[in-house]
Amino acid sequence: MTKTVRAWLRASLQGTIVLGLAMIAVVWTGVWVHLGVQRETAIRGAFHDTGNLARSFEEHIKRFLQSYDDRLLVLRELFYRDSSLFGARGELKSTPSTLANFRFGIFDSNGQLIASSFGTGKPLNVADRDHFRFHVTSDKDQLFVGRPVRERMTANVAFHLTRRLEDPDGAFAGTITASIDPTELLKFYQTINIGEKGAISLIGADGYIRACHGLQTDITQLPPNRGVLQHMKTNPAGNYINDGRLDGVVRIISYREVAGLPLTVLVGLAESEVLAPYYRSVMIYGTAGGAITALVIMVMVLSILHRRKLEQTYRALRASETESRQHRKTMRTALDNISQGILMADADGSIVVINRRLIELLELPPGWLKSPPTIRSMVRYLIDRGEYGVNGSLMDAVSWQNLLMGGVAVPVSRYERTRPNGIVLAVNARELPDGGMVRTFSDITERKHAEARIAEMATHDDLTGLANRSLFRDRVDELFLRAQRTGERFALLLLDLDRFKPINDMFGHLAGDGVLKEVAARLQSCAGEKDTVARLGGDEFAILIADASDEGAIAALADGILRAIAVPITIDEQHHEIGITIGAVIAGKESSYSQLLMMADQALYTAKKEGRNRYCFARSGFLFRLPTARSA
Repeated sequence: MTKTVRAWLRASLQGTIVLGLAMIAVVWTGVWVHLGVQRETAIRGAFHDTGNLARSFEEHIKRFLQSYDDRLLVLRELFYRDSSLFGARGELKSTPSTLANFRFGIFDSNGQLIASSFGTGKPLNVADRDHFRFHVTSDKDQLFVGRPVRERMTANVAFHLTRRLEDPDGAFAGTITASIDPTELLKFYQTINIGEKGAISLIGADGYIRACHGLQTDITQLPPNRGVLQHMKTNPAGNYINDGRLDGVVRIISYREVAGLPLTVLVGLAESEVLAPYYRSVMIYGTAGGAITALVIMVMVLSILHRRKLEQTYRALRASETESRQHRKTMRTALDNISQGILMADADGSIVVINRRLIELLELPPGWLKSPPTIRSMVRYLIDRGEYGVNGSLMDAVSWQNLLMGGVAVPVSRYERTRPNGIVLAVNARELPDGGMVRTFSDITERKHAEARIAEMATHDDLTGLANRSLFRDRVDELFLRAQRTGERFALLLLDLDRFKPINDMFGHLAGDGVLKEVAARLQSCAGEKDTVARLGGDEFAILIADASDEGAIAALADGILRAIAVPITIDEQHHEIGITIGAVIAGKESSYSQLLMMADQALYTAKKEGRNRYCFARSGFLFRLPTARSA
């Protein structure tokens, strides 16, 4: 080994080099960990959002198809009872309100049209259609949901809901069919922001797409054993990230099987849109990490050169010292201008690096930039100032004891904490080989607020701030579980505004929204602290009463609501008078959510039938107490 090589090795074997390498490792480890957490958080958030949307979509589809099936059953019963209700052209002579604007057709056992909402002037046979052949081969009385086809009468694309017709002896007598425009299924969900490349779809078990919004392709049937069809084999509800082969867009997807029907709802957000903030962070942190690494490497190289020049002349020493000071100033400038607070301490607990951002985040004395204290002094200063609450009330016991011992007794790699002023800090810590440590502090307050806002939007109504249908269903399920354990009863009030539509028609939606918000506030004031007030949609509200042991108290609550809503509402100096009709039901342990809602709805219908602006109680078995009029 030559003398020159030995000299260079002596100059290289020093603490500055080790520290520089450690700093580079800390910087890139911090960048990698932070970016990984950000990407994981974004994907988890997307799964959460699409899961909530999929659950809401499923409920919407169930209610939508159920409403059509109910009309089919009503129409079939009318046909069974008196086929003379249909005129010579096959049209229904007297149309009940439940069949208004309802497109239907009745076909005999040969598939020939015998009656419809549009008459039978033109011969039409559907014996070759899937929705007809299904009932020919099946003797079960069940609803069949066909795939979209072009109708022969109107040439429009539609899908069909069908029910079996039977002769008195049970033999197949034909079908009764409802025609539905696929876009009707997605009207409500087209207002939801799923991004430019997001997608919402309704897919049958046969792979045919019943309705979709957002797909960048005209495909009508999904490939078998791929995508959601593959996942449905193992789990009726879940989420995954697709491969983008369907329409060239990779999406973060949640899906749910529609209970009781061979249908699956699917909601997807484009991965590129979900991860857009992450990709921006990759650029920013990559650039910052590269700059810091370059600076550290530069300092390391200069340190070696400086050591070499020390072994030469005094003049070279002075020049090297000047250059070193200049580069330290450059490093200080870089540290003071990055978005994270940085703290580095040696094995003795002395702070060797502290930047301006950390002084700002923790509101430390500015003089510490030039003359930093020890870790223990800094921790004692923060404790005395109440940074961690009275006797560590804002922290867990282990972390509080760690602080009392100086702040370095228990190694913690990453944690978050909230300061008394509400700022949320993400702290990353790393031990150095020589016993010291490096910590970075990031202000993540806005991100936490954004996450909280997203969670709020997923469970509450945007206009009134009340619980939405999804959260309301969850609360009902919780009370059902409690009822099964303890036998305690709860009650559900279904409320529908009277005379609200004229306000929207005459004064506009802004006035209507103002009325809805005022109604929501009055319902909140009437309900108890443990009760849940929800807006189910439009001018339909509901109140979930946790304790229904006193039926008189529920009646008193209904009376109070009628009186509260009867007070005129003033919007933009215009007085509006409305009323409210209430259907109430007390749940027993044997009830289900759908039964409970159906009973409340029937009670509401009975109250409306008796004159509105009153309430009616439903009993088990759908026996109703006569509605009680409550004059406003």
